Amino acid sequence: MLISIIVPDTVVRAAQDSKMTVEEFVDSLIDKGMAAATGRPIVSSAIDRIRELRTEVVAQKSKGR
Repeated sequence: MLISIIVPDTVVRAAQDSKMTVEEFVDSLIDKGMAAATGRPIVSSAIDRIRELRTEVVAQKSKGR
């Protein structure tokens, strides 16, 4: 999947300081975030609850409520 984002100059500078491309740097940030969230039941259950709520909202909208 390809996603386009606008990154702040601080992220560009941090990538340069790390001797990485901006894409590599952002990928590393995402990987770190995913690794930190993996195995944390509170985070996992919160994410599951958000998904449930989104599904409920979509279902209500499709029913015309």
